[in-house]
Amino acid sequence: MSSSRHFVLSFFGPVLAFGAFCGFVVTIWNWLEFHRIPPLVTMLVGGLALAMATRWFVRNCVAVNCPFCGGKSYEIPDRGNRFMCRVCGKDH
Repeated sequence: MSSSRHFVLSFFGPVLAFGAFCGFVVTIWNWLEFHRIPPLVTMLVGGLALAMATRWFVRNCVAVNCPFCGGKSYEIPDRGNRFMCRVCGKDH
């Protein structure tokens, strides 16, 4: 995967996950109300947790191709959209 596609996935992936979770909560809205669970709070807290988990997954598990050797590169923590190759060790 290229770094630009990784950036798009890391931006839109959590947004889509949040939207999918909100759709799920809408489908079980009556069940949540029957069990006295506030649906909007569930939607907000669960959606944010799922969005953060999706962002973590993309950062740590989706590799980018190294432009120097073609190996797998992963995002460097605390440095947005910067990658380090696990094969040659170069930063790009």
